[in-house]
Amino acid sequence: SSDLTAASCAVMDRSKGVPVTTSPSAELSTSVIRMLRMLQATRVRAPRVHPAVEASHHSVLVAVRDAPSRVGDIAERNLSDASTVSRQVSHLTSLGLLHKVPDPQDGRAQLVALTDEGAALLDELVERREAWFAELLDDWSESDIAAFIGYVDRFCDAVSTDQRHRP
Repeated sequence: SSDLTAASCAVMDRSKGVPVTTSPSAELSTSVIRMLRMLQATRVRAPRVHPAVEASHHSVLVAVRDAPSRVGDIAERNLSDASTVSRQVSHLTSLGLLHKVPDPQDGRAQLVALTDEGAALLDELVERREAWFAELLDDWSESDIAAFIGYVDRFCDAVSTDQRHRP
């Protein structure tokens, strides 16, 4: 990380048309914010797979794709609070996309699981997302894609282990 802040890069000051020296970490911060804004705008404008399912619900469906989970575990995985996830689960359950099943390890507790309809909807979401990424990256080489995946994963790992990330 000291290499990232110690080095500098020349970029243009758009208002003055002159080069300005800035750090790679400042440039990365600007690029990440730009990427997040673009992805959020795309997410908001994307056609819905189900009229009552918001983009914010997708992560709940993904969280239970492989196995039923407790609401608290879904919240932790999605970096959300349990009350928000509980409301999302109630909504998705009312739509028939999720259902609750007894926790085999604690009969008093319940787990959240996908219904067949929820699994089908999630499959369609994943298929659309993968098609969109394939289209976006059509002119990228396999090695560029692999390098980008590695950098994104490394960046996410760094963020997730940073103490400021912890609730």
